[in-house]
Amino acid sequence: MGTWVTILTFVILLLSFIVMYLSVKHKSKKNNLLLLIGMFVAAFPLAYALYDDYKNEYIGANIGLGLAFLLTWGITGIILLVAMIKLIRARRS
Repeated sequence: MGTWVTILTFVILLLSFIVMYLSVKHKSKKNNLLLLIGMFVAAFPLAYALYDDYKNEYIGANIGLGLAFLLTWGITGIILLVAMIKLIRARRS
């Protein structure tokens, strides 16, 4: 996959967590820390797969890298969907 896809994936993941942060009503240090840890946990599979691909330079198809992208995109989509729903509900009330 291209470098732009990787950068775009991380940017969208970051934006989804920013929207989640904006949708939280009670911003405390604990909630902020949990969101930050959640973001690192969500980005870790892709970051590790990219590091592994860089170090080993596989000749054939790298199924692990594709699955890491798919997992990260799925997590990003779920986080963004939940954040948007929470943000819309918070704006209505």
